[in-house]
Amino acid sequence: MNHRCDSLSRLFGTGLLWLFICAFLTACPSRAQEAKLIRDTWGVPHVVSEDETAAMYAFGYAQAEDRLEDIYLAVRTGLGRMAEVQGPSALEQDYMMRLAHNDTLHAEYLKQAPEQVRKNLEAFTSGIRAYIAEHPQEASSVAIDIEPWHPLAVGRAMILRWPLGTIRDDLNKAPVRPKPAAGSNQWAVSPKRSADQSAILLSDPHLTWEGLAVLYEARFHGGNLHMNGYYLIGSPMLAIGHNKRVGWALTTGGPDTSDVYQIQFRANPLPEYQYDGQWRAMRIEKFTIPVKDSQPIEKTALYTHLGPVISEPDPATGIAYVGASPYLEQTGLYEQFYAMAHAENVHDFNKALGQHQYNEQNVMSADVDGNIAYVRNGATPIRPEGYDWSKPVDGTTSKTAWKGIHPQSDLVCLINPEKGYMQNCNISPSNMIIDSPLTPDKYPPYIYNVTWDQNNPRGRRTIELLDQDRSITMEDAMNIVLDIYDRLAPRWQTELREAVKEHGSKYQDNQTFTQAVEGILAWDGYYTVDATASALFKFWRLKCGEKLNLAPLGESKPLPTQTRQQMLELLDQTIGEMTTKYGQWNIPWGAVHVVGRGGAYFPAPGADYNSGDKEANFSETLLDVRSTDLKEVPGVQVANSGSMAMILMFFDKQHGVRSFTCTPWGQSGHPDSSHYVDQAAALYSLRTMKPTWWNLDELNQNTESTKLMQYKK
Repeated sequence: MNHRCDSLSRLFGTGLLWLFICAFLTACPSRAQEAKLIRDTWGVPHVVSEDETAAMYAFGYAQAEDRLEDIYLAVRTGLGRMAEVQGPSALEQDYMMRLAHNDTLHAEYLKQAPEQVRKNLEAFTSGIRAYIAEHPQEASSVAIDIEPWHPLAVGRAMILRWPLGTIRDDLNKAPVRPKPAAGSNQWAVSPKRSADQSAILLSDPHLTWEGLAVLYEARFHGGNLHMNGYYLIGSPMLAIGHNKRVGWALTTGGPDTSDVYQIQFRANPLPEYQYDGQWRAMRIEKFTIPVKDSQPIEKTALYTHLGPVISEPDPATGIAYVGASPYLEQTGLYEQFYAMAHAENVHDFNKALGQHQYNEQNVMSADVDGNIAYVRNGATPIRPEGYDWSKPVDGTTSKTAWKGIHPQSDLVCLINPEKGYMQNCNISPSNMIIDSPLTPDKYPPYIYNVTWDQNNPRGRRTIELLDQDRSITMEDAMNIVLDIYDRLAPRWQTELREAVKEHGSKYQDNQTFTQAVEGILAWDGYYTVDATASALFKFWRLKCGEKLNLAPLGESKPLPTQTRQQMLELLDQTIGEMTTKYGQWNIPWGAVHVVGRGGAYFPAPGADYNSGDKEANFSETLLDVRSTDLKEVPGVQVANSGSMAMILMFFDKQHGVRSFTCTPWGQSGHPDSSHYVDQAAALYSLRTMKPTWWNLDELNQNTESTKLMQYKK
């Protein structure tokens, strides 16, 4: 007790002292809690506080400071209010968000949400609003008032992309679902294959680098809540990363979580639908969607007990289609993320996944006890047998009604595989490991649910690297993450060599052609920035894919002699085109393939391209870099999607978690910031990763700035 309290005790007595203190605390407003917003030398925020909600406040402020415009756009996407700033092109997206009640569901939920959920969201959005108050003109053209429930709408908007996509595919009666635009890498290694006997986990999402998919990097230490990795922008939800004991990784793929029902419809005069021989009234809702530079659009939505009507009813046949998904009514996403962030081991983590608020994904996890785990996760309806659930099913009868949701134990799952490693780079569980025990005969087809994701170059390459290395060091692990080898290069080099043997006499006096062939054959298959045959190799293969039948090559068979002759003709054409465009055929890969933004561009390693037969001509390196034409510089392609939020994690029982990250641009969305493209220059272009300085002692040695913040509860 300090001297002042001691004096008060003598004056009033101990009992009266406590009455005085209680009365003082009751009469006075609540005290502010302090948080530190520390930025490391990469500009990445580390929020630190003894109080969880104060840390949330600082976290919201940090996100807004870096990416306020992205927050506004993410909120608008979640609320179905993008057409207000983008125009008619966003109408369909807005309508789907309204149809799923993403603009209203969470406001009601938050009123009854667990107290800590409510406090955290209020603090987080208060931090965003505090930054806005200091910078009212920033991103004002897309601004929107921020409410505490908005982060939930943002998270659910991201989640709904998957079930709504499945519903769309079922409606199109697609026997094989199309490969999604987004892919990712994930792999895990157990202590038995790790050089330092620690579990290792990689998460490397391959998404677009702008829009709702863009993730936000940060470290969070608030009370007992510790999170490190990448968060959904506009929310405090950790999408991929780790706490002090457990980490997790995600890739697209998972069980079939959603369906389409075909119903019988009539207007009598109000809309009705038939079910078990009875006609039921449809619920009608009307939406008003503001549209930039236009009049607001009125939309009408129809609902059945199975779900919303998702296509215009056919008045001639009376047929309409209804989308059904557990995700269309869910509101507990943040509660699940919160449980994941508090998990002590992979078993706790999988239990949290069992809340089934997160969309269908391949989920891997690892912990400091040395466990590694995999779940092909998703809220999967228990479906009656005897129906083809990959296309619309009869919705006029209760015989097709779901029988509940599968428990986590029913899903495809593997913990601590015997071989000591596993990977799922958007592939079938049967190809995750050599001799994988996860075979389709052990599960219902809609749980196993493999269509487009059988196997791919990334999965095959990862298996090769993990299986051949029985003592994976930190350096080995990082080299796997950043690998830029083209598995198809040797196959194409063999074909070129044989084609030259058969038809090369035509070009024997063409010195440039001969040098180009020698360059391709001498290339080691790695898309390094200084490789001088890789650009020619890519452009030639793209041309071959457009012009030739490469199916035999895809089956590892030799091409017909006529096709080989045509290959050489196309190579000669490509050499000429490149010489005309660039002044030489052997221009370095990094001169035509760059990463950066805002006029600052740097050589980019890695590649991703496809033309013609998939098995013969689909190349993607593990450091997956997709590109598009750079408008400012003809002939140059700039990376715009692919590996964008890499985090490599090492779990040690004694020392905790060490992790390394890399993003393709930089932490800040402000062009005048020193952290706008610094990672593009110093990390991505050079194929290296930065430490996260998760340990506060390490952070103190790598601090760029510190801001003290007060949150008044």
